Amino acid sequence: MHITKLFTFFIFTSIFYFQNIKAQSELVYKGSDGVFKLSPAGASYFAKLSLACTNQKTPHMLDRYEVKDKDPEHYWASFYGCYDWHSAVHNHWALLKLLINFPGIPEATDIYNRLNSSFSENSIAREVLFFEKNEEGWFEFPYGQAWLLKIADELYQWKDPQAKVWLNRLNPLIQHMETQHLAYWSHADSIAWSGSHDSPALGMSFAFDYALSTQQTELQSAIRKAALGRYLNTTSLFIENEPDTLRYDFMSAGFLVADLMRKVLSETDFYNWLKKCEPHLFNASEVAHRLPIKYRNKHNGMEAHYDGYYLNRIWCMNGILKSLSPEHLNSKSRKEWAIAMNAMWDYAQKSIGKGNYDIDHWLSSFSVFALSGYESNLTVKPR
Repeated sequence: MHITKLFTFFIFTSIFYFQNIKAQSELVYKGSDGVFKLSPAGASYFAKLSLACTNQKTPHMLDRYEVKDKDPEHYWASFYGCYDWHSAVHNHWALLKLLINFPGIPEATDIYNRLNSSFSENSIAREVLFFEKNEEGWFEFPYGQAWLLKIADELYQWKDPQAKVWLNRLNPLIQHMETQHLAYWSHADSIAWSGSHDSPALGMSFAFDYALSTQQTELQSAIRKAALGRYLNTTSLFIENEPDTLRYDFMSAGFLVADLMRKVLSETDFYNWLKKCEPHLFNASEVAHRLPIKYRNKHNGMEAHYDGYYLNRIWCMNGILKSLSPEHLNSKSRKEWAIAMNAMWDYAQKSIGKGNYDIDHWLSSFSVFALSGYESNLTVKPR
């Protein structure tokens, strides 16, 4: 009898395990470059997570502070969900990106309604009021504010009448973020090397994308000058030290810098810079050794920082691949990059969608950016 029960348990757990693998595999497909792409099923899956998150008020970071009103919507009329302001913003970015690239998914109407509510004139006016009254406008700088500019960047690129409507409503908040970024990067004399919320590379990278889309040449020049002044003469990305064992970093400091530099340098200059910093990445036989996955026992929100780290590395590598011609990065090396990136994806997805809000409140949006962040006109396979 005991053996029968054990056998039955083994059968059921095996079925669940392989069904889960199948479900995860349906989220993506391999593109012509061998790198995973988000499928319509995957878009629908992450849309559900981000929709639930953006409307969930508790738990929230306000629980850690001694404030009378614990309702986050009292402070932020648009971006009150997802545990903290910046996570709410990048989940709104994810919903927007999914609506643009996958307009046929079942969640499209819910996404539209969520964005239309969050981007209402009244809600954005209240958001602006919060920034005017708190931290002299520097609340969530650079990280959260950069994600807001990323939303603006997507809307400026989207050839849909609704994009202009939402941009007009968001404009007061966008202008605040633009002003803050221009003021800071124009006079930045000390720029950190970080894979956390204070990452200047992430802030400059997203702000630069926005500046290009909007033809804000002054902001472009300020960011380019700051980036080159801080990173041009570096000789390594120091990725052998990543991710940090203290679990603070949830992004790759080194790859964020590379992602920024590809935007401010010409293709040839970027190739020369990256090969100087990371020559191993151009040698197919050394890629796997340079980009190992440092496996961890993931059981809580802090441990999930490792998942965010690898998803961020994927999105940076996707951007870099688009900036290096076959002449600069040969097909064998590209194949090894794809193998490494896909392994990172599989590792990160083991934690997501299991009902842990500490994890899901931000990693669903990171997953979308990992595979779709730098896809402007994604061609997807039919379901």
